[in-house]
Amino acid sequence: MTINLSYLGYPLPNDIAMLEASGHFEEMNRLIDLMLQKSNTPSALRKRLEFARVCAEDTLNAYRLTEDEAFAGAKSSIPDLTRAEFNQLTDDRTLDWRLIDGVRHYRNNCLSNLLRTRSEYAVREKGLAVQMEHDAETHALDEIIQDIQKNGSAAMHMEMQECIEISSSRLTPGEPLRIWLPLPVQGKPVVHAEILGMSHQPVSIAPETAPQRTAYFELPYSDGMKVTVDLAWDTEMHYKKPDPALATADLPAEDVKDEDLAEIEPHVVFKPYLRALTQEIIGSTDNPLIKARRIYDFITTQCTYRFMPSYRSIPDIVGHFCSNLRGDCGVQALTFITMCRCCGIPARWQSGLYTAPVSSGMHDWAMFYVAPYGWMFADCSFGGSAYRTGSTMRHDFYFGHLDPWRLPFASGFQAEFIPPMSFMRYDPYDNQVGEAEAVSGRLLADEIDHSHRLITCMRRD
Repeated sequence: MTINLSYLGYPLPNDIAMLEASGHFEEMNRLIDLMLQKSNTPSALRKRLEFARVCAEDTLNAYRLTEDEAFAGAKSSIPDLTRAEFNQLTDDRTLDWRLIDGVRHYRNNCLSNLLRTRSEYAVREKGLAVQMEHDAETHALDEIIQDIQKNGSAAMHMEMQECIEISSSRLTPGEPLRIWLPLPVQGKPVVHAEILGMSHQPVSIAPETAPQRTAYFELPYSDGMKVTVDLAWDTEMHYKKPDPALATADLPAEDVKDEDLAEIEPHVVFKPYLRALTQEIIGSTDNPLIKARRIYDFITTQCTYRFMPSYRSIPDIVGHFCSNLRGDCGVQALTFITMCRCCGIPARWQSGLYTAPVSSGMHDWAMFYVAPYGWMFADCSFGGSAYRTGSTMRHDFYFGHLDPWRLPFASGFQAEFIPPMSFMRYDPYDNQVGEAEAVSGRLLADEIDHSHRLITCMRRD
C-alpha cells in the first residue's frame, strides 16, 4: 500500500508561500493557524498547510549555522581556507544554504558534504590519512568488481546487528512505545536471509514480499532502552554486460507489474519539465537499453552528489533534482526511476545498507527492466563517484550491476509499514534504520539513536 501524500503537490496560498521561501516560519505558522481556524478552508488545503509546518520544523533543525558560524567551522577543520574560497563554494552550490528569517543559514553538515564531495579539501583537512582511507575503499571495490567481471559472479555471506536506542526526559517509564526495525526484503541480490535473534519478542514480522519489511514491537519505555535484531544474509551478483543490439522492448507479464511503470504522487510524476528533460536526454532512440544508459550517464556525469535535508521537507524530490542538478543517492535513484518510467522502461526502488568490510552506511539505488536481460541495477551515486575519480570500469559496472555488499530493506518507495504508524514518519518514503513512536505522539529526533554493526563479511564459494 502506498502512503497518500499527493497533497504535497497542492499550491500554498501566496502569502504563506512567500514566508516559507524567505524562512519567516513564525509568521508563516501564525497565518497557517488562522487559516486552519476558518471553517471554509478546504480539507485538502488543510493537509498541505499542516505539512508546511512539519517542513518548517525540519528546515529549522537542518539549517542552524549562520554564515560566520559555517565559515568558522570549516576553517577550524581546514585552517588555510580563505573567505574567498568559502564564498566560491557557496556560489557553486557545494555548500548548501537557505534563508531563515530572511538571512542565509547553512546546513549543519555542509562541511561533511564538502569533505565527501571535494577530495582536495578532504586532503587539506586530514592530509594523507583521509586519502589512504579513500584509496583502501576504492581498492576493495575495484578488486571485487574485477573479480565479478573475470569469474562471472561473486557471492557473500554477511551478519549484522541493528539497534534502535530510545532515551527521553519527556517519556514516562512504562509508557507504551511502538517500534519498527527493518528486515531484508525478498529478491536479488539477496538469495537467502534469516533472523538470528532479537532482544525482544516482536508483535509481528512483515512478510518477505512487503515493500518495506519490518519487525514490529510494542514495549514499555525505559530510559536508554535498546531494541536489537541480529541478521544473516547471502548475496550473489552475476555479471553479463548488456548489449544494446540484443535489447528489446518486450515486457513479460510475469516479470513486470503495472506499478513498475506507474506514477506515484507527489514525487514520481511525469510533469512537463520532467518529460521535456527526459526527451532531451534520450533523443530519438527507441532502444530501451540505450535510453536507460543515457539517463544514467546524464545523472552520473552532468549532476552532482549533495547531502540532502530531510526528504520530508521537499514537496517535489525529482523536480528539486532536475532543477538543481544535485542530490544524494536516494534523490538520484528516484530521478532515474521516474525518467525510466516516463519513457516506458519499468523501474523499481531498492534501498537499505551498503555493507562493505572497509565502510558501511545507508544507501539507495534503482532497478530497471530490459529484455532479454531482465531486472538489472543502476547505482547512480556510485557511478557518479566513479566518473568523478576517472574510473571508467566502475562507472560502466554500476549500470547493470551492483557490488555484492548490499542489504536491501525496501523494494518500494513511499510504501506503508505493516502495521502503519499512527503519526507522521520521519522518513515517509524509505526505511533504512527503523522508526519509533509513543502512543501519545511521535518522538523527537534527539530521542532516538540508530546504529548497525557489521559482524561478518566473507566470500562464499
